[in-house]
Amino acid sequence: MIPHGIEDRYDIVQVLQETAATAVLLVNYRQIGALRILKAVHRAHPNAHSILSEAHLLQGIDSSQIPTIYSVEDTNEMYYLVEEFVEGLTLREFLLETTLSKEELLKIAISLCEVIEAMHNAKDGAILYRDMKPEHIILQGDRVRLIDFGISIRKSEAELARPFGTKSWAAPEQLNGSTLDERCDVYSVGRIIEYMQKNSYAKDDYKIKKILAQATEENVIERTSSITVLKNQLAELNDKNYKSRTKGNLDKRIAVVGSHPSVGTTMIAIRMCRYLNRKGACAFYQDVEGDTVHNLLKNLNHTRLKDGILYHEDFKGILNYDEAIEISKPPRGLFIKDCGTNIEKAVDSDFIIFVTSLCPWQSPVYPSWISSESVYVLSNISTKLATIKLAKKLKKKVYMYPRIKSVFKSDIDEERIFSAILKNEKDEYF
Repeated sequence: MIPHGIEDRYDIVQVLQETAATAVLLVNYRQIGALRILKAVHRAHPNAHSILSEAHLLQGIDSSQIPTIYSVEDTNEMYYLVEEFVEGLTLREFLLETTLSKEELLKIAISLCEVIEAMHNAKDGAILYRDMKPEHIILQGDRVRLIDFGISIRKSEAELARPFGTKSWAAPEQLNGSTLDERCDVYSVGRIIEYMQKNSYAKDDYKIKKILAQATEENVIERTSSITVLKNQLAELNDKNYKSRTKGNLDKRIAVVGSHPSVGTTMIAIRMCRYLNRKGACAFYQDVEGDTVHNLLKNLNHTRLKDGILYHEDFKGILNYDEAIEISKPPRGLFIKDCGTNIEKAVDSDFIIFVTSLCPWQSPVYPSWISSESVYVLSNISTKLATIKLAKKLKKKVYMYPRIKSVFKSDIDEERIFSAILKNEKDEYF
């Protein structure tokens, strides 16, 4: 399967793949001493024109993350294509030796989204990659290069496409022969990022998991709508990750959420806000589910209201206005979000305090991200023995919250818990 007439230009370095009708060769372009990939297919092969199709597809993609096509030629017996040899480690090889940091994970994930985005925005119509797998992703630093476009097709031709792809990576609709659009690649990219997350120090990061859960939704209608949306979600996380390292506690959000109603989230959120302000931080309480601050305004004496903020001693609370009313200048500082039992509102925060009660007549349900390093579990209205049992069950530290007599009086045991949680975070809070 080695094309006749190439000997004067190319030296064969290695046969990478060969069948009765196809071959993939690593060659040396003698004129400039550069390694290149040569793909050949016999004219009689049913997919002989795939070489021409691949070349045509690649030439329409505006991205330096795909291989450069140097030539497409034919002999009396076969077609062959010569393209750039992309050097580097495959993603699978790289992860055998490396555990990714959160920053590295997000950078690689965003770069992967960018190359697929370029394919979906190709000048002659969207191209569906359809062959995402760790072996086809080449890493050059934190930059992603993509190879092997043999089963890529234009979206306009998707109705005629046969089921192709690799199980575990390809979208369900791609494997069962259903109609395809760009969301099949969104699914595959999501699976790749999941694979990277499992081999990273951010393997329990609940915010990344939430994004990926939607990207890999089997129901196409409920899946992330485009690769651009997925890229932007990851970029926003990456931006927050950068800001958390450079801006200290400015605009950080701490969520307090409960496993079930009446577990004490409001009291704990208010008291944490007061604790932080006493220690010199600028912290604001925000009830994302109800009207706690409005009720405090009605029932507390010696309060002060300014720019939508309720001030009372060392407490600062943000009033929930009607959507038609906008505060002209949002406050800057720490936000303690009282999320009640709304887990969805909690996962957009920088870290979470998960409050549960271990009363024998209750059976709390714990979210999948409970094991994350940025989730701190408090057992409220509980016993020491029950708290120890929960810690063993969850395989992480559980703080036993002390019994509090008054919402507006400090407690030494409680302050020790807040201090331990905040010291465990990387940023300085006060």
